Amino acid sequence: MAISELLTLIRNVKSDRPSNVTEIYFVRKQKQAYRSFKPQMSADVQQDILEMILPVLEGQLERLHLVNYNPIGVADEEMEELTAENVPQVNAFLTSINEDELLLDEENLDLKNIAFYCLRITYNGNELYLFRQFSKLRRLRKGYLTRLQNNQLVAMEKEFIGIDEIVDIVLFNGRLYILNHISLELVFNYRDEYLKVTHTAMDEIFSKGVLANIEQFSEDCSRDVRAMQRITDIMAKDRLPLFFENFDKVPDIVSSLGMDIQFNADGKLIYRDKGQLFPIIYLMSDAYFKSLLAERTGIAKTEEAVS
Repeated sequence: MAISELLTLIRNVKSDRPSNVTEIYFVRKQKQAYRSFKPQMSADVQQDILEMILPVLEGQLERLHLVNYNPIGVADEEMEELTAENVPQVNAFLTSINEDELLLDEENLDLKNIAFYCLRITYNGNELYLFRQFSKLRRLRKGYLTRLQNNQLVAMEKEFIGIDEIVDIVLFNGRLYILNHISLELVFNYRDEYLKVTHTAMDEIFSKGVLANIEQFSEDCSRDVRAMQRITDIMAKDRLPLFFENFDKVPDIVSSLGMDIQFNADGKLIYRDKGQLFPIIYLMSDAYFKSLLAERTGIAKTEEAVS
C-alpha cells in the first residue's frame, strides 16, 4: 500500500509541476549527529532536478521487487524495505534539518566533508525524502572547469556540487526504501546497529557456554562488518536457539565437513583465530547443507539457496 501511495505522490508531482515544493540539504556527519545546510533554490532549478530524478525513481519503484531488509544483501532487481524507527540515525538527521539547527553559513559546510544530500518534497500534505551519497559527487579534484561565454573560454570559480538522477534511499510515511544496499550503512551509520546486535548475540553465546575463547571471537566479529551482518541476520531469524538446541550434532557436522575446528574437554568449540570465524558463524546460522543427488556439502548464502 505504501508503495502505491508513494508512486501516486511522485506521479502527481510530475504531472502537476508544483512550484517551490522542494528543498535540498547537504549533510555532514559529526560523531552520532548530523549538521545540515539548506541553500536557497530557484523554482526553475527545483523543477529541473525533479524532472531529472522522479522519472528514474518511478521506474525503479515500478520494476523492483520489494523485500524486507537483509543485512547480508539482496539479489539484483530487489529493493529493501525497513521501518524508519528501527534506524536511530533517521531521527538524528531529521533533527539536523530543523530551522534552529541548520548551518547558516556555507563557509561552515566544508564540501569535502559532505556525506550525503537529501531532497525534501512537500506536496498535498505529504513529505518525501530522497537521499543520495555524496562521496561519488565531490568537486573535481584536478583539472580546469570552464564554460563558453561570448565566444570566450571562461574559468568557473569556486567549488561545484554535483547532483545526479540517482536516489539511494527513500523515506516516506515512516518507511525506508533502500535502492542501494550499502547506503544504509554509509548514510545512516547502520553498522552501529550491527554492532549492537552482535554484542547481544555474544552475550547469549557466552551464557550457553558453547564456545571457548569467546572474548577473541567477539572481538574478531566486531571488527569485521561481514561477520556482523551475518550475525545480525542470525538474530533476525532467531537461529541461535536452534544452534544451542542441536549443539550435540555439531561435532558430527564438523567431522563430516573436515573443518579445522576442535573441541575442548568440556565439549566447547575452541576458537583460535580468524580462519575459523566464518565456519563457526555458518554453523550458528545453519548454513551448511547437503545435496540430495550427489550428496555434496556446501554453504547456503541465502534461504533461497536451500529451499
